[in-house]
Amino acid sequence: MSIKLKLNITDVETSLTDKPKLHYIPATIRGDGPAKVNQYFDTYTEKLEDKTFVNGLRGFPLRGKQMELPTGYCGVIFQETQKPLSTEENRNFTFAGAFKQFTYWNYDKIPSKNDPLVKALSWMELAQVLHNPLPLHDENGSIEKGE
Repeated sequence: MSIKLKLNITDVETSLTDKPKLHYIPATIRGDGPAKVNQYFDTYTEKLEDKTFVNGLRGFPLRGKQMELPTGYCGVIFQETQKPLSTEENRNFTFAGAFKQFTYWNYDKIPSKNDPLVKALSWMELAQVLHNPLPLHDENGSIEKGE
């Protein structure tokens, strides 16, 4: 089985200017298709003074926060239009959107630096710093620009 991702860089750049509204919610929803998020979720979202959000999903209280991806990164969304009939068949995913920010939700607690998703986002910045080349020193101890 192979997985094919259909993506065009101009589609990503265009999608980033549209700024889609994206939510990451800690829930499993056994459904696939459009949802009336504006009507049934966004209208009930309340913004608090500490720049966090409050809402609920199926009777569970949610606390949310607007998250930004690290500089230089963007997220992409792929959609599978036709599910394969068996695990041996090839799978095709097409580009559905791109984003640089999203709303991250937790059950009944404010998202913090201790959450796994927030740690993963901060790890991307840390990994970039760790893997940047170090400046070179000459005989006099002054720093030369590395290549």
